[in-house]
Amino acid sequence: MFSKLMNFRKGKKSTSVKQSIDHEEEESHLEGLLIDAEKPVSNQPSTQADRVVDTHKNTADTIVTSVLEIDTHGKSSGGQQLRQRILGRQPVLDKYQHVVGYELILRNKDANQAFQQNTAISRLYDDMLLRGLGSMELAHSIGQKSVFAGLSYACIPDALLEEVPSRGVVLALKIAPEHIEDQLLCMKNLITAGFQVAVDDFIYSPVFAPFYRLAKYVRIDVSGMDAISLREQMKSLREKVSPLLIAKNVETDDVFDACRSLSFDFFQGYYFTKLQPNKPPRLNNDRLRVIELLNMVTKHAEIHDLEKVFKLDVSLSYKLLRYINSPGCGMVQKVSSIAHALAVLGYDQLYRWLTLLLFTSGKIEARSHPLLKNAMVRARLIESLGEMKLAPSEVEGLFIVGIFSMLDALLNVPMEQAISHLNLPEKVVDALVNRKGGYAPFLELASACEEGNDQLIEHYAAACHFDADTVNHAHVQAIIWAEELDK
Repeated sequence: MFSKLMNFRKGKKSTSVKQSIDHEEEESHLEGLLIDAEKPVSNQPSTQADRVVDTHKNTADTIVTSVLEIDTHGKSSGGQQLRQRILGRQPVLDKYQHVVGYELILRNKDANQAFQQNTAISRLYDDMLLRGLGSMELAHSIGQKSVFAGLSYACIPDALLEEVPSRGVVLALKIAPEHIEDQLLCMKNLITAGFQVAVDDFIYSPVFAPFYRLAKYVRIDVSGMDAISLREQMKSLREKVSPLLIAKNVETDDVFDACRSLSFDFFQGYYFTKLQPNKPPRLNNDRLRVIELLNMVTKHAEIHDLEKVFKLDVSLSYKLLRYINSPGCGMVQKVSSIAHALAVLGYDQLYRWLTLLLFTSGKIEARSHPLLKNAMVRARLIESLGEMKLAPSEVEGLFIVGIFSMLDALLNVPMEQAISHLNLPEKVVDALVNRKGGYAPFLELASACEEGNDQLIEHYAAACHFDADTVNHAHVQAIIWAEELDK
């Protein structure tokens, strides 16, 4: 993954350690710290007035957001509400806690229940999500991982299906007790079209048995079930068919462990971001050495001083040389010394590489994988949003805030203790510890997109002066960026 970092700084040259020391009076101590991701060319969002959806016009295709489209077909769609939807995500993990996919969810400031009670609005919501999958090409961009889309109905118009890529897309369908035969036929058509299908919000009933046999996945909301009820549901299902099982809304380690013991295949929820009070801190010697190097880079230490610390750790030296000589770094000649590698990287790329290395140093816990991925998406999301609003000197700290926002969960200590060994700018500390200051609204917005808190999403998007279009586009690009680094 780290070998791809240099590829994402096209057009910008890293400042070498020696050059930085010679020009300290011209640069702040963190200048050039961030490695910019390669962004697709896109137009700036139009004004709010330009995006108003007139549902009475004959032209059906109307842009609602820069990545999400919807056909209104002349019907009233609650366009003002639809335009305010912001894209949320939930990772889907396997039993080894590797990220294998994402569910994309459209959030709204109004209660989702109001939409669910209105069948027409629910279908418009589903149409918008499906068209978004087609327009953003996310499934194609994240390689082998799947994109899950939860839908309120199974019968999707053929014209709409033609716009949605089937590869890598899992349609999670809510099956209604009425019109069973019609829904069954629709599911068969989806499978014939190349889609993978999941039965959503599973509660066992013999009448739904044909759907269980067709579906690749069955997704069970475990948040409202005790262990006995869940075991009975699993037994009823396993006696008849054997689809892959997804535990939905897994929010604690205890629930994760229980679901894994019941042989669930995949797990969806943010349990891994929470502290584990019954387990010891995970601040090992390897991570302490990385933190020491981060502080030295912040102070622009001399090359020979950095080299001494690297040489104390054979594994760290090996990782540095492997990284600098990887194809992604584009070196013409092999770099064989630590000093040469440090001079080539410079403070900016060295610091970013070290921040990511914190997650993979020493004994790697299973939860380190989703924590790193989540931190990378957060960091890139708020960095790219900050580039639109803040001065370049102010943007530099946003990536650090995003990456280190998962440090408490990684080290299993409160945030104040987690960053106590790091020499971080006061503004970064204030955002991480107190959720205050200029960086805090960006971090809160990224967190709200994960948690699905509609009111907080609206509040912090407004606080950062962003509309849904801008947040959605940056969010999708951040997911793609994080997954590209894994390829």
